[in-house]
Amino acid sequence: MRSKRWLAVAAAGALLGAACGNDDGGSAPTTAAPGTTAAPTTAAPGTTDAPTTDAPAPTGYVVNLDDCEDPEAAAAPIEGDVIIGTSLPLSGGPAVLFAPYSAGFQAYFDYINAQGGVNGQRYKAIVKDDQYLANLAVTNVEELVESEGAHVISGVIGSPGNAAIQEDLNAQCIPHLWAATGAPDWGAIDQYPWSSGALIVYEVEARGWLEFAKSQFPNGGTAALFYVNNEFGQSYATAFKALVAEYGFDLVAEERIDAADSGAPSGQMTNLVAANPDIILAVPLGAQCIAYMIEEGNAKAANTSFTPLTYITATCANPVFFGVPGPAADGVYTSANLKDVNNADLRDNDPAVKAYLEAFAGSGSSADPGGIAVAGWIAAELTHHVVEQAAKNCGYVSQECIINAVRNIDYVPSLYRDGLRAVMGPDDGYVAEGLQIQQWSLAAGGFVDASDVLNFEGTTGVYKR
Repeated sequence: MRSKRWLAVAAAGALLGAACGNDDGGSAPTTAAPGTTAAPTTAAPGTTDAPTTDAPAPTGYVVNLDDCEDPEAAAAPIEGDVIIGTSLPLSGGPAVLFAPYSAGFQAYFDYINAQGGVNGQRYKAIVKDDQYLANLAVTNVEELVESEGAHVISGVIGSPGNAAIQEDLNAQCIPHLWAATGAPDWGAIDQYPWSSGALIVYEVEARGWLEFAKSQFPNGGTAALFYVNNEFGQSYATAFKALVAEYGFDLVAEERIDAADSGAPSGQMTNLVAANPDIILAVPLGAQCIAYMIEEGNAKAANTSFTPLTYITATCANPVFFGVPGPAADGVYTSANLKDVNNADLRDNDPAVKAYLEAFAGSGSSADPGGIAVAGWIAAELTHHVVEQAAKNCGYVSQECIINAVRNIDYVPSLYRDGLRAVMGPDDGYVAEGLQIQQWSLAAGGFVDASDVLNFEGTTGVYKR
């Protein structure tokens, strides 16, 4: 039955903007998937009985099916293909940036299917185009659920698009997994237990930068903010302002830019130069990443006393973005929690990186396998892990078993940086709570590590609305 909520959410979603992707598939290598284990059967050893819907009680967090529109559907074993749906920009300007994410996402499911799938079942990944618009994301997800029979929605990018689909997916008890956004909303376990985020939560990213900045300015100093004036930038700004004094810094400037403004932020930079902070947190969006670094580089060239340490959001941590500004990007900091698959040493010696690159090449995609493609691969890998864990825990795959596996995850994704793991529990709503500060180096021709891995696991708790 068509959920009435879709209509209301679609109307609200038309006011918002969302998400990301591309869809390239193909053959996959026959090596075992990193981090996977043999799939369990659907019946107890020595029996031929079909599984029942009475899943063994999980430890830790247990989802309440009484809140579902159709509890029996959420508890029922999934028959046939496990259908994973997502909504991403496959056309329009944002697709140029985000297409590799979809390529990595699809390549992973192709990779696992080449190994036989999960629990004797195969994955069917369906990617729909939303042109980075939240109202289209709502329409796409409605079609994925009602027409395509999607059992899981995973990997949608952007806070507005994910927010637009969150309420209805939770009402229907359809797992809404690994939203590619670091907003705190995906940790609201009490209100939205069927949603989870994949990216480093903005509070952790802000804390990581301040931790590093404190090591450079042990006696404290002054700080400034530059951010895009939408939900994305405001979330970063809120997190940073809540923490800045704790690390001994005084906030002396706060500059904003409209999301639709792709020009040079000249006026904002004039104000930042006048404030002359010791550190800057810059949170531009998309092409604004390039414009900001060019403008700051120009300001430094014209004002020799303007020498802040600048951190630009990890959403800008793309070699293309950092490569275009040339010398202006040299020395700018960002962060990552995923391995740099373009690092020559890792490409040659890290088994997980080698397996990823082989699988990506086998997919037939012409996209750059570095950067955001890795995030797509990880979103798919996390999805596969919790489906596999659901089958192990319950003896079959169901939406109920999947979400209990999500909420109790303890796993090391194949391309996480050493020392980090994906963990959640009843009092921990965020899967990614660690990072490593990086710095762009013209001399090295890419990012170089500027800190040890900073692990804040368990520090952000759950989000209370």
